[in-house]
Amino acid sequence: MPAPTPPDDTGAEQAAIIADLALEVEHLAHTVAGLTAAPTGRLSASSDLPPPPHPWCWPRMPHTKKADRLGELGDWMTQVLFTWPSAQRAVLPCWPRHWDVVEELSMLYCCWRTAYLWEGATAGDTAEYLDRWLPNAIARIEVRLRPCGQGHHPDGKRRDDTATLTPVQDELRWL
Repeated sequence: MPAPTPPDDTGAEQAAIIADLALEVEHLAHTVAGLTAAPTGRLSASSDLPPPPHPWCWPRMPHTKKADRLGELGDWMTQVLFTWPSAQRAVLPCWPRHWDVVEELSMLYCCWRTAYLWEGATAGDTAEYLDRWLPNAIARIEVRLRPCGQGHHPDGKRRDDTATLTPVQDELRWL
């Protein structure tokens, strides 16, 4: 089979490719404009809604703020997260000592705040939290804390980790 011969006019061929790409970009820009103008779309620039909650950046946070945020996270876990028996079993009381777990719980808390407290939330946000974020975060936390081997936590009264959390908050405030 003979080798293909290069086109004689590569400039014309390149111009055609560029023209096709320009049309494609224009089509994509039109699609994005339609999405941002949608009355129920989150991307609407004309919306007066506040932005959704921002995740916390633990490494950049001052220690006193870490202590406060850790307390807020612990309160949410006691009041909300531990209504799920699987969360009580997965999140062992040593969680404040595992910063990878603290990050995971912070992400989950942010997703919960977005789904349940943000004014722009939809039923889809709640469904995504319940179907995707909650079970997957719990599964990851369970794996991360497995080496701690503190045993099974019963599906009884909601756990309150204040006794474990307070010394960690005090240490952070001291730093």
